[in-house]
Amino acid sequence: MKHDDEGQKYYYPVEGRTDGAIGDAVAFIAIILLPAGMYAAWNTLASWISALFS
Repeated sequence: MKHDDEGQKYYYPVEGRTDGAIGDAVAFIAIILLPAGMYAAWNTLASWISALFS
């Protein structure tokens, strides 16, 4: 049985490559950026309280 088109011999489907991209971005924000933001906010608050009472 002959292949329909010789150009289709090297076809690789790419449909599923970005399926989890949005979920991965949300996980990145939740795991990396959220704790970093909380740390920065806490340090800002602590320095403000320290300046207020000094």
